[in-house]
Amino acid sequence: MSGLKKLLSLVSAAALTVSAIAVNASALETYDPYSYDRWGDAVASQAGYTAEKYVDGEMIGCGNFYEPADLFISHDDLMYIADRGNNRIVITDLDFNFIREMKEFDYNGETLTLKGPTGVFVDQYTGNIYICDTENDRVIKCDTEGKVDRLFTKPESELYDQGVTYNPNKVLVDKAGNVYVVVKSVTKGAVMFDKDGEFLGFYGANRVEQTAEVLANAFWNLISTEEQRNRSAKQTPIGFSNFDIDDDGFIFTVTDSQETSTDLVKKLNPRGDNILDSLGAADMRFGDNPPAYYSIYSKNSSLTDIDLGPNGELNILDFEHGRIFQYDKECWLLFIMGGKGYQLGLFQSAAAIESHDNHIYVLDSRKNNITIFTRTVFGEIVTNAANLYNDGLYEESLEPWQNVLKYDGNYRRAYIGIGNALYNKYQYREAMDYFEISISRDRYNRAFEGYRDLWLKANYMKCIVVIVILVILIIVYKQLRKRGKIVYPWEKNRKAGV
Repeated sequence: MSGLKKLLSLVSAAALTVSAIAVNASALETYDPYSYDRWGDAVASQAGYTAEKYVDGEMIGCGNFYEPADLFISHDDLMYIADRGNNRIVITDLDFNFIREMKEFDYNGETLTLKGPTGVFVDQYTGNIYICDTENDRVIKCDTEGKVDRLFTKPESELYDQGVTYNPNKVLVDKAGNVYVVVKSVTKGAVMFDKDGEFLGFYGANRVEQTAEVLANAFWNLISTEEQRNRSAKQTPIGFSNFDIDDDGFIFTVTDSQETSTDLVKKLNPRGDNILDSLGAADMRFGDNPPAYYSIYSKNSSLTDIDLGPNGELNILDFEHGRIFQYDKECWLLFIMGGKGYQLGLFQSAAAIESHDNHIYVLDSRKNNITIFTRTVFGEIVTNAANLYNDGLYEESLEPWQNVLKYDGNYRRAYIGIGNALYNKYQYREAMDYFEISISRDRYNRAFEGYRDLWLKANYMKCIVVIVILVILIIVYKQLRKRGKIVYPWEKNRKAGV
């Protein structure tokens, strides 16, 4: 008994230690970290990232920002800040040492100046800088010295409605040098140019959400005349609000979820097809689930920017609630951080997000600063486990996932990770327990089938013997009944006339 008491005391001490670590980690945050449990309800969680500090223009040494609109971290670890209100691009290193600013550009001897820039992108293959000079209705392509190579202006094409304004908001470039521009007034997808500036069309248009109104209009269009169809309201998709590109050339887009529930996040191949539709990811909800963690959030998340992390994770910015949602490359929710407010780690107008190594950078266009989040110990454990799992190293991810549960017993992703690790070790019965807790029905069914097959293999001969014995007993029984050796009492009474 003394040994049992000692074991119980050690377990209690360990639990108290883990609880103390958890409380202390959360107490450091100005917001309440949360996640979603297996029922889709918001629950308190450990912080995957902690707000380390913020920097503003005065601290950088370039003068105060004024309504900055975009961030971009280049391949050579420089940060480009589109300072919209000051009509400039500010360049720093990742320690926020000021390097230079770009305000004037040389275009064949003519001096160009920026007016309200809202987007910036640096091509890692050429080093060229692309700037959305929004209020001048153009995208500037220049070198690091500010010498302009090309301007991407409003397409003069019958494919582009000339009555639609051209106000470029965000820009990116693929490996082939094709330029993609998000234009606020265009809902057909990104405006696409080749490297020589020729308009190629539209890329990655969202689908029209199948609401009751849309379906009703489709029905009436089937039975109405051509004149009636021409007079009816046209249904158009919602244009996506931002995008990013990975090293393999896949473009990820994000769409404001206050406007639609369709195509909120897409992974587009070169043809513009959404790969996430066929990914089969189990967690395809982006932003806050209804009901939101705080009841005062009566509005849906407003997804405004997306960033691809170093391990393929998706960092998605919610303008409405000031939240950052991080998902792994299989679209499983990892962490939620941030919120609305003036304290460190909270935002008034979250405008842009970038990441590098174990840091996340968020630009606030109203507070005119950049907040730096750093991954916590818990965040490192979860990230390591998720990376091992997504690389197919299920068994190697078992111990990290078990460590995750020591910090957060509500972390659903860990139960699924452990279940998959056990499944791949042929420990189907144990895997069923974890899949049951996580309410992963398909995985539970697969584990049950594996457990059933193993049981049948292990008890094959016993089953055969039992079946043979049953068959023999049935044959003997029938023979005895036929010979009258077995007679039931009611049969005897019937023969006796009773």
